[in-house]
Amino acid sequence: MRHVIITFFLILICYLSLCAQDEEPTPNVTSKEEMTLVFTKMEKAIKNVKSAKFRLVKKERWNEKYSQIDESIKQNVKPLKIHIKVVKGPIKGTEILYNTGQNEGKAYVKISAYTPTVNLDPLGVIINEKQRHTLFELGVAYYGNKIYETYQKFKEKPSEYAIYGGIVKWENCDAYKFTLDNKDYKIKDYVVLDGEDIIKIADKLQLDEYTILELNPTIKNYSDVKVGQSILIPSSFAKTVVVYIDAKSFLPVYQKISDSKGLVGEYEYCELIINPIILDEEFTKAYKGYSF
Repeated sequence: MRHVIITFFLILICYLSLCAQDEEPTPNVTSKEEMTLVFTKMEKAIKNVKSAKFRLVKKERWNEKYSQIDESIKQNVKPLKIHIKVVKGPIKGTEILYNTGQNEGKAYVKISAYTPTVNLDPLGVIINEKQRHTLFELGVAYYGNKIYETYQKFKEKPSEYAIYGGIVKWENCDAYKFTLDNKDYKIKDYVVLDGEDIIKIADKLQLDEYTILELNPTIKNYSDVKVGQSILIPSSFAKTVVVYIDAKSFLPVYQKISDSKGLVGEYEYCELIINPIILDEEFTKAYKGYSF
């Protein structure tokens, strides 16, 4: 029996060694065309995300200070259904549940086991306190799409704007590292058009909505603008971007965003599972394990 066990483990070791040899190393990016192909695959991968489970570890600038939060997230992309639980940070234990078309458009929010569940406007000031983004902007797509659009502007002159940093390890997987440096970044005037608010302006111009609020301290919230009002906006959503694009999934799993003031935010997508089956009941407040 002992000989059988030893033989089994020897065969297993040989098999694993052969598998390791058969796995081809991730190829480096050596040309402008290959760089463009990686970003094109990233855009396609983002579009193919229908649902996701992940931990989002983020460090963000808010009101000239930095906060660090670790969140566990379940997300259905369209229609948006999302459950968030803060596992580390100043609001540890907080749970948020939003399901499009449910609860009169409000999100369920539970701050702790000792507080009642409240219904809050997902775009409101209270739920977004010390947050750069609303729950509508969570996930790899928000900055991923902006990074892609930024690269599209630079792709004809990648040597001036885009730097390939080689292959790095991310959660034991290979990832392509790129730095996009927008040398033309500046602050400019913008006149608000009919029907626009801060979020619509940001969506239209591929900008970060909270950056617009930072540049206009008299604007109290995302709706606090009117037609014909002149506001300040950045020429691009970031001055510098560092992104890791997973070499297999081609998703932007690490994003570091900076503007003229310095770090805007650092976003790490950990334990990322793409397109898992998430039951409808997991987006109800009565689901087992939730504390609403």
